[in-house]
Amino acid sequence: MQIGTVELGSIPRVIVALGENYVEGLERALRLKIDLIEARLDLLPEKTPDEFKKFLDSVADYGFYAVSTLRPVWEGGKFEGTESERLKLLKRVVSHPATGAVDVELRSEILDDVRELCKEKGKKLIVSYHDFKKTPENSEIEEILERAKGKGADIVKVAFMGRVKNDASRVCCLLSKFEFPKIFIVMGEFGAFTRVVGFSFGSLLTYTFFGRPVAPGQIEAERLIKLLSNLYSDYRKQREKFFPQNFLEVI
Repeated sequence: MQIGTVELGSIPRVIVALGENYVEGLERALRLKIDLIEARLDLLPEKTPDEFKKFLDSVADYGFYAVSTLRPVWEGGKFEGTESERLKLLKRVVSHPATGAVDVELRSEILDDVRELCKEKGKKLIVSYHDFKKTPENSEIEEILERAKGKGADIVKVAFMGRVKNDASRVCCLLSKFEFPKIFIVMGEFGAFTRVVGFSFGSLLTYTFFGRPVAPGQIEAERLIKLLSNLYSDYRKQREKFFPQNFLEVI
C-alpha cells in the first residue's frame, strides 16, 4: 500500500495536519522528514479553488504528497458549505498531482462520487469515521469497519473518543483482527498512546501537529518522532539515515 511514493506498513509513518500557516509548516515538515501532509483544506481562511491549488502546489514544491481533506462541520471540521459545493471543490483537489489520497467521511452523501473520482485519477480513498463523544461498543465498531470497507475504501480510518481506560486497549485488540488497510486512533488522554503503539496493531499512519493540535490527544511532532524512535528500531534506523543519533536524544 502506497500513498504517492510513501510505502505504508513496513515502518511507522507520520502525517502532519497543516492548514492556514502551511508554508511555515511545510518547511518544518521538511526539516523533520515527516512522511506525509494532511492538507486540511477546511482550515484555510478562504475555501476557494485558487487557495486550494496554492496550498497543494506548495505541498508539491516541498516534495510531499498529501492526504487532502475538506472536513465538514458535522464531522469536526470547518467547511460549512453544502455537500454539492464540497464535491465541486474536491473534483479539482483529487486531480492535483500532490494529492496522493483523499479522506472522505463514511456518513457523507458524496462518498460514492468521490470514490469514482479517486478511481479515475488513480488516487487512494480513505473512508473515515469520527466519534468525538465516545468509543462505541465492539459490535458497532465492527459494523462501521465493514460499511467503510464495503464502500470501496482503500484505507479505513476510525477515530473514537476514549472515555475510560480500557477503551484504547479494546480498540487496539479489535482492530488488530480487522484484516484490511486501516488507520485508527483513540482520542483524548485515555487514548494518546494509540498514536504511538497503533502501528503494532496494524495502523498505517499516525497524525501529528505543529503549534496547536487539530484533534484531542495528538502528540506534537518532535515528541512523537522521539517516542516512535525509542519503540521501533526500524523506524529509528530510518531516521538515523537523515540525522545524527544525538538529534533523537534532544528533540
